[in-house]
Amino acid sequence: MRPWSYSKFKVDIKAKQMGYNMNDLRNKSLYDRVNKLLVSYEWSDCSFSVHGKNFKAHKLILGISSPVFEAMFYGPLSTNEVITITDIEPNIFQLLLNYIYTDKVDIHSIEESYDLMYVSRKYMLEYLTEICIAYIESNISIDNVIPVLNYPDHMQDNQLVSTALKLFCQHAGYLLKENKSSITSTCMQKILRCNEINILEKDLIKGVFEWTSYYCEQNEIKNNIQNRREVLIKNDLLKLLRFNTLTLNELNEITASKDNLLLKCEEEQMKLQMETEKMNNRVLSITDNKFLPRKTLKQQWCLCHRPPLRSESPLIVDLSNYTIHTKVKANKSTFINTLSVHSRMAPVVSYCNNLTNIYHEQFTILVTCEEDNSIIKKIYFDSNVEHDFNIDIEFDEPMLIKKDCWYKISFIWPHQDTFYSYQYGVQSRAPCYNNGKIKFEFNDVLRISDHGGSFLRGLKFCM
Repeated sequence: MRPWSYSKFKVDIKAKQMGYNMNDLRNKSLYDRVNKLLVSYEWSDCSFSVHGKNFKAHKLILGISSPVFEAMFYGPLSTNEVITITDIEPNIFQLLLNYIYTDKVDIHSIEESYDLMYVSRKYMLEYLTEICIAYIESNISIDNVIPVLNYPDHMQDNQLVSTALKLFCQHAGYLLKENKSSITSTCMQKILRCNEINILEKDLIKGVFEWTSYYCEQNEIKNNIQNRREVLIKNDLLKLLRFNTLTLNELNEITASKDNLLLKCEEEQMKLQMETEKMNNRVLSITDNKFLPRKTLKQQWCLCHRPPLRSESPLIVDLSNYTIHTKVKANKSTFINTLSVHSRMAPVVSYCNNLTNIYHEQFTILVTCEEDNSIIKKIYFDSNVEHDFNIDIEFDEPMLIKKDCWYKISFIWPHQDTFYSYQYGVQSRAPCYNNGKIKFEFNDVLRISDHGGSFLRGLKFCM
């Protein structure tokens, strides 16, 4: 017979007062038992005031998790007073407690992750820092790469900065053109230190010159040439621009632009160098980056293949049915440079008479943004292809699709008065693609006799 325990009796009474059965609690896992302490204020022995919101916790659990809390509660300067915290938001402090008590945390945004990473460093929780970095890395995209680079150095991580810069430099032309107003001086400095970037130096210089106008407006600085030059000089940006790599025509294009910030004497000096010091430039380029042209970054294009679900009857294109539509949406903005579609089925006569398997394909591709009905891409495909094969249609320039917007891809065959009828072997394909980093949704809205197949097999994208 087990001895009766007065302390156990007291704990059971306390548990009943809290509204749950102690026997049930003992049968749960350690995680469940500690989680009960998190959601209940009972048995707590320390308090925090975070921007006016009160939190209660347990010194032992906090102390064994963080050396900072250990010193706070068990060190020579320990206190039993309410601890006031002014540099952390209440929702972030709650996430901190969730992690300490449960070893789990639910992060919902890049901003939340950076705030939590600051807290993890403050309280010396290294694994939580790694969780925050992993979240940012897996969720960074062209939609948020500039805010990531804008964070101050004391909140940054070298690995994150490297990843963000590589992403920015892959799409520098687009990002610099569309986001000048949101780039900070420290972010611009990081960009200009890069030796590999997908933008011509002359366009980079023109973009930086134009950016100074936005910087002056945002910082309430009078927008004139003198102040804009001062922005470049004070932030060490002017010396990061590689004027020595320009041709004479490129320099003339810059000085003729409305945003030019070069002084006349600087322009003349550069032209003189181009004419008389070419050999010196070659020698200096070995040790000085300002004489080295920036290299281009190879973009990594990924295949989004839509797995077939079931076979469908052949898709017939004729004079009365000559247009096919497929809608696509992504949860992150991304660039697309290739569409993959079906080719025609070989006619029976080709099999019987052993004729060539090559035919001439023609159709127009029209991509429309359904948000404003704007046409963002128009391609005329005209090429010899194989029967019963797939056709990869590569664009001259990549096409941007913005996050959470539906885009309609229309395939339109010529529809003159001449009779024709073509058959395409298709299948119904998966309406969703998810590789863990990006999710595509597809909606095959075929207008040909309510056919259920999928003409679009897949696409290639670059995040």
